[in-house]
Amino acid sequence: MTYATEALHGFHARKLLAHAGVDPKELRLDVYEHVDRGVAIAMGGFDSERPALAEGAVAVASDILRRWRTPRLDLVAGLVRCLNSPHSHARGDAAMVLAQLVSVDSTQDVAPAVPALIAAADDSYDRVAGPAALALARLGHPGALGPVHRWLAASDSFPFFQVTSLGQVLRPLVRWADELLPGIRCVLVDSADRESLRSVLTAVAAWGPAASAAVPELVPVLATRNVRWACDALGAIGAPAAPAADTLADLACGVVQPLRHDGGTPVATGRRRWHGAQNAAWAHWRITGDPEVFLAFLEDAAAQGLGSADLGRLAELGPRAAHCATALRPLLESPGPWTRVQAAHAWWRITGDADAAIPVLLAALERLRSGEADDPCRAAIRYIARIGAPASDAAPLLEAALASDRRFPADFYPAARRALAAFREPDPVLG
Repeated sequence: MTYATEALHGFHARKLLAHAGVDPKELRLDVYEHVDRGVAIAMGGFDSERPALAEGAVAVASDILRRWRTPRLDLVAGLVRCLNSPHSHARGDAAMVLAQLVSVDSTQDVAPAVPALIAAADDSYDRVAGPAALALARLGHPGALGPVHRWLAASDSFPFFQVTSLGQVLRPLVRWADELLPGIRCVLVDSADRESLRSVLTAVAAWGPAASAAVPELVPVLATRNVRWACDALGAIGAPAAPAADTLADLACGVVQPLRHDGGTPVATGRRRWHGAQNAAWAHWRITGDPEVFLAFLEDAAAQGLGSADLGRLAELGPRAAHCATALRPLLESPGPWTRVQAAHAWWRITGDADAAIPVLLAALERLRSGEADDPCRAAIRYIARIGAPASDAAPLLEAALASDRRFPADFYPAARRALAAFREPDPVLG
């Protein structure tokens, strides 16, 4: 089921359409000719005193704005009005739609929403404040810092899980890392064993070396059920995380058995490899620069089949992982598109053989013809950009998608432009 179909069959959207006398089956917002009618219906519901109709207006507006790039100042203005709605769910949903619109390549002007977003970020209801802070964070606006400081200070629990997480808000705020890290370090101590910490650890990993001051608090997290996420954060920080290296090696090699992610007792040594061993092995390599622990893990994984390995991290090793090539080759024909794309990239990075990789990556781009770009498709674009000129058969499809009025996920646009630029660069062999 497409997103459009889901939206128009949702409870509140159906209520709005019924109120407008429209059969949901007759309104296809993935068809451009229907969009103006959808806009008119949404505008009629934004200011309704009935909560279900206001929420339905946000749902219909979201569907239009997430599918099409045509500027819709009226819909954005309607969402801004919803930020001041007496209906808390409509406020939260409108803030989330605005957050989803923010990107460098957005054709929708979200700037007029900033004052209302700042007010919403201070809302006492975190279902509203969380998405509003997320929108401000993605805009690079310091108005996000106040609520984030407030949530970090309440480090025994994190709010607004219904629609977003503290980690999502933190991730774009890396420019304020020095200001936010004291609060994050307190959270790492106070909530080391809470499942809610995982989104914060994911944000710390995205910050990479900018989060190096948190290493003393991250190392003890390796002894909790959040160990796998802590491995990723420490590995992303790199050399400054050296105090964790020995523990990571022990985790990767099975010398130490960590708690299970659900907090259960550790898996007994010698029975079954811990599912996060590859995270620990990868982190050890990123921190120390010595690939031996990671290579030993991969050699063992290759003997059993690489299907469960992180092929993206395998690709980072390049030719040093040549012993994995035999086990990797069959995954180019895996039934799963994500596995095929990751395997194709790893194959090229390890062997240098683009001829086998490029057809797999080009096949993943076919989703663009129907106006869609799923995770495998967007990953394939990033990998084609790295391969460069040999993959230039992708150029017409990428150019057509960039020129299309269809709205793709935000990371599609920079990746597609990088790929087209790479196609124009001279081949280093041919000159």
